[in-house]
Amino acid sequence: MLADELNELIMQIEARGISIEDADETSQTPTIEDWMDTVSEAYNLRRHREKVFQTAQLFGEPTWDILLDLFMAELKNIKMQTTSVCIGAQVPQTTALRWIALLEREELVRRYRDSQDSRRVYIQLTDAALRKMVQIFYDRCFIIMHKKKHQPPTLSQLKPGSHEYDETREAILGETISQIRLRTSS
Repeated sequence: MLADELNELIMQIEARGISIEDADETSQTPTIEDWMDTVSEAYNLRRHREKVFQTAQLFGEPTWDILLDLFMAELKNIKMQTTSVCIGAQVPQTTALRWIALLEREELVRRYRDSQDSRRVYIQLTDAALRKMVQIFYDRCFIIMHKKKHQPPTLSQLKPGSHEYDETREAILGETISQIRLRTSS
């Protein structure tokens, strides 16, 4: 899928000059905050691309949105009610419930009732799904952790919406596009 290829290319550009081996050698075990930063980046990128393209319809992956939401909930140590999971999937509730049922059949999520109020139903990643989510984000987590410790990004230190932020952002975008075009013209 083109969007996935673009996301991978963006991650490679961001990680330029930092190898996984270098990150592993200089880092300890990532903290929950490091994992949260990594998963939040992926989640925020999904929301940002919908905003930039002004539509969510181009990027419909409700199962991935569900898994991301549930992984973030695990990292935050919060329970996710079925209704919240459906909202996070950004599809009609009946569609989200079908995807949740599929994830349940695949033994990636489990539903359980609240012990104090049986009307509330929660959804949680299974241990197998949690392991898979950690595997997906493992390398990226070390890269982000390494960058936080050694290379604070300049753009994040600027106030969004300021002239300096906009200029810096445009310069970065222009440079990135130039690098991509140079590679494709070779």
